Amino acid sequence: MDIILDILIGRPYGGTAILYRKSYADCVNVITSQESIICGIQINTNLGPILLICVYMPTNYGDDDSLQSYIDCLGKLHAMTIECDNIHTVIAGDFNCGP
Repeated sequence: MDIILDILIGRPYGGTAILYRKSYADCVNVITSQESIICGIQINTNLGPILLICVYMPTNYGDDDSLQSYIDCLGKLHAMTIECDNIHTVIAGDFNCGP
């Protein structure tokens, strides 16, 4: 992606988002993350809180740095799930890996 020009050419990269209806705002708590590739919300339901995480995992370039970045991101996801006391957790996004 060439970001020097006024008009962006190519596909933007990084960043995540979760959209929800404004009418549900009373039931949603935003989970703060220092990572632009991870975001989360906690939804308070009558059954208990549900954690919804959106992630854009690092790309595997076949080197040790890629593997380390991937493992680091998995660790941050694990920490986020442990810090929040939830009944269920949903992790969705681009995992950049084969099933």
